[in-house]
Amino acid sequence: MPRSGVLGWYQFPGTEGRGYREEDLRGPALVEELFDYCQILEAYITRAGREFLIQVHGYEGLYKINQRSGWFPEEESLEEFKLTIQGEMEQTVWQDEA
Repeated sequence: MPRSGVLGWYQFPGTEGRGYREEDLRGPALVEELFDYCQILEAYITRAGREFLIQVHGYEGLYKINQRSGWFPEEESLEEFKLTIQGEMEQTVWQDEA
């Protein structure tokens, strides 16, 4: 279960998992790592985490990271990617409140 202050969470290693905080997600390398784990359903990004990523990296930066990671289909255009992220954020509101 993600802990307070954590914007993204990976369920491994061990029983505690690994939390991603603001300082972790400022650089693209750990964002790509988190995207890779999300792709195989082993990680989760909170709504606050998605908002932070958009603020820091912008949609275009996240789109480029996603092209390397492949979390969302690579054939998507930047506009389609934006819509996908916005849709994911709407779903995340419900998950974060649960």
